[in-house]
Amino acid sequence: MKKYPIQIDKNPKLTASSPNHLLYQDNVRMHHLLNELLDSAKHNQQTQDRFHQLEMFLLESESFEVLVGRILNELKRRLRLSQVELYILDINGDIRQLLQEIYGALDYPNYYYANTVTEIKNHYDSSIRLTLTQDKELINKAFSGHAGQSKSAVLLPLSRGVRLIGSLHIGSRDKERFHPDLASNFLQHLGSIITVCIENSINQERFKHLSLVDILTRAKNRRYFFQIIESEIARAKRTMQPLSCLFIDVDHFKKINDTMGHQTGDLTLKALVKNIQPLLRQTDILSRFGGEEFTILLPNTNTREAYETAERIRSHIAETIMYDTEDNPFSITLSIGLSCWQPDKQDFESDEAVQNYLIHQADEAVYQAKENGRNQTCPKL
Repeated sequence: MKKYPIQIDKNPKLTASSPNHLLYQDNVRMHHLLNELLDSAKHNQQTQDRFHQLEMFLLESESFEVLVGRILNELKRRLRLSQVELYILDINGDIRQLLQEIYGALDYPNYYYANTVTEIKNHYDSSIRLTLTQDKELINKAFSGHAGQSKSAVLLPLSRGVRLIGSLHIGSRDKERFHPDLASNFLQHLGSIITVCIENSINQERFKHLSLVDILTRAKNRRYFFQIIESEIARAKRTMQPLSCLFIDVDHFKKINDTMGHQTGDLTLKALVKNIQPLLRQTDILSRFGGEEFTILLPNTNTREAYETAERIRSHIAETIMYDTEDNPFSITLSIGLSCWQPDKQDFESDEAVQNYLIHQADEAVYQAKENGRNQTCPKL
């Protein structure tokens, strides 16, 4: 809003003894008041514009991971806060499992899950309600005991109707920033916006998860493998670090289905993934390629390191007892093929050529392992 200062005509003939002196003074005060109102309107408009931009910034987050980063980092920067903590209520652990399968551990400080409503309530004074406070003890409770960073704070419940989904805690070094008498309309609106963003992004992640995860084993599926291998090839080119690929095939899996039934076959594949996953790093990607075939992408991993990982998986599975539908024990073995691309030594004309090389070489290697007697790892050199 453009400011138009109101000018006062100064009449040199007007003096303190003039009969119009009081009227003149009233006019001066009125004009000053109008200018202050114009300044205030301009400031309010600018503030409203900034908050609108912040809302759009949050609403446009393309994933839950990005949204959390914007809440914890950008909200802190844009509002000049000293602390921001986000709690997500996840009573059954479903959200944690969903996001773990998509992203692994979310690497954000001050991001927490609450298992019960009571865990969130413990941060508040008496009840879970919008709270603006300068109380040191309550501020310490709000920020998990991280004392000294904030002099005033807001505890903002994130809820849709009567359903609580989490809590946002923000703090300032300015003791007067969030005093209890401050108007809270903006904070309530911000809480509503963040609640909507969190709910929408989690729902989107659920749809994404359904399309990229194998329903039976909960490993990533073939579609995800082809998506992620593109990004990992690009990353390897930027960092000039090797990228390895394992192809895993369950030996004599058809015999398991034929003699013990397909339900036992399904249990076997589920147990296989459950036993392999803890042996991998967070950056490694296990996918079900099809049937009893699985792939593992190993970023920043050379041939020797990939071979060690493959052998650790193979020997562990060979020693693991499986059970059929009647709890009868049996065991399985794996044939594993290995390929490795080193961008500093192998130059290809395109990323697609690198992808074809990794898949074709690992596929050939797993067939070589089977021809050599199964239950072994075969690198394609």
